[in-house]
Amino acid sequence: MDASEISRDGSASTSKRHSRNISYSNRTPLTRRTTKGPLDIDDPLAPSTTTQAPIPVAEAAPVLMPPTPSTTTTSNPLSPSKPPGLRPRSRSPLPPSISTKDLSFLRHPSNFRKISQTDISPPFRSTPAAPDTTLPALLRQGHYYRAALLAVSSLIIDSDLSQKEILELLYVRLACLTLLNHTPLAGKESLALGDIHSPFYLDDHNECILPWELRVLAVRLQALEAGDARRGVQGYYDLAAYARRRIRGSGDADVRGLWKDRLRDLGVRAGNALVEMGDLEAGRRHFKTLVGATTTTEENTVLSSWIAMLCLRMGDLEKTRTWTRGDRLAGGASAINSSQLAKHDVLKPLLNMAEGEYGIAATEWRSLLQSPHNVLAKQNLAVCLLYTGHLSETSQLLEELVNDNHAFYALTFNLATVYELSTDKSRDRKTQLAERVAEGLRKNAADAEGRRIERSNVDFKL
Repeated sequence: MDASEISRDGSASTSKRHSRNISYSNRTPLTRRTTKGPLDIDDPLAPSTTTQAPIPVAEAAPVLMPPTPSTTTTSNPLSPSKPPGLRPRSRSPLPPSISTKDLSFLRHPSNFRKISQTDISPPFRSTPAAPDTTLPALLRQGHYYRAALLAVSSLIIDSDLSQKEILELLYVRLACLTLLNHTPLAGKESLALGDIHSPFYLDDHNECILPWELRVLAVRLQALEAGDARRGVQGYYDLAAYARRRIRGSGDADVRGLWKDRLRDLGVRAGNALVEMGDLEAGRRHFKTLVGATTTTEENTVLSSWIAMLCLRMGDLEKTRTWTRGDRLAGGASAINSSQLAKHDVLKPLLNMAEGEYGIAATEWRSLLQSPHNVLAKQNLAVCLLYTGHLSETSQLLEELVNDNHAFYALTFNLATVYELSTDKSRDRKTQLAERVAEGLRKNAADAEGRRIERSNVDFKL
């Protein structure tokens, strides 16, 4: 790793160098590594069906500036329960460490950047939250901005934090910034960790004291901050090598299963990194190797859907058609149930949209309105109707989704675009849309658990 080393006295040095942003689409060594045979437990990477698709939708991420941390934090902000939604469902049962590391360098105020609510849409700034709300409660309610501030204030102010609490609070801070689309800011703050593979982070049992989820997140953030996407791919393979050692060294079936799941997750993350750096062909071949390494037909179905989406994004419509057919899946079409085939049904109208056949695609989307993919179908049906000149029906469909408490980024952005095309007072309509979404999230707080509350102006094209 070319990340900064952590000195023996516990201080963190700055990054040794930063690579320039360059294109890696023709780098043969990386492509050659990703086109080897199917990956299994003995190979560093394997797939996961719980990680997001290989083409992540990134929202705009303005860099914000925070108020001074509150002094009303509790001595243990992580109690009474651990924050849900930002950590794996289970942890590796490791033996207790005999000695404790000096992690005071991770709590220095200079490690953290200031953020503010300037770019957060006004209706979401006023979302109420009691001053004494605990960190787990903030995370459950989707108040990631306030959670990021509370994590920093706890790190700086509380003097009796344990080693575990320091690392957990640091992870919450970086994860919240990422969820708020402040990834560049999170990348700068992640440099305080230095080299996450350093022997400094090993305890007396030769186990890494850093939480697994923090290590995985730090790999991506430090690679983005260095401007070197290849470094992120290499970091995932380094973590995979560590995971394989845990599998081979454990006789507990539950522990082995946990590390196998982490290997699958790393496999998908490596493919995501290839797509993120713009090497779509290498990403496609990487995911293709994962198809043969999975053990269930459903996992193969998900992976083949991702490959089809990559081919569609690359403009290779013929290969997209091939991957939408069941004969490319393990066991053939006869081994796939109707719910699994439905995941491929959504690719057919997308393929027609790519070919400019919006009328045919609209008919296919209408047939899926009663399926489990009804929200996706209605959203894309509205897009097809927009391209065929049915602006009023487009607006009606998108408004229905908002009224049903759906407020994902693509929906609000598309509806704001419709306002711009249909009225001269689009700014007023977009402001009203932001207020409706904010009110809906507040009224349905129980159903919207874990959803991001703070929405930026970019979400509504303001």
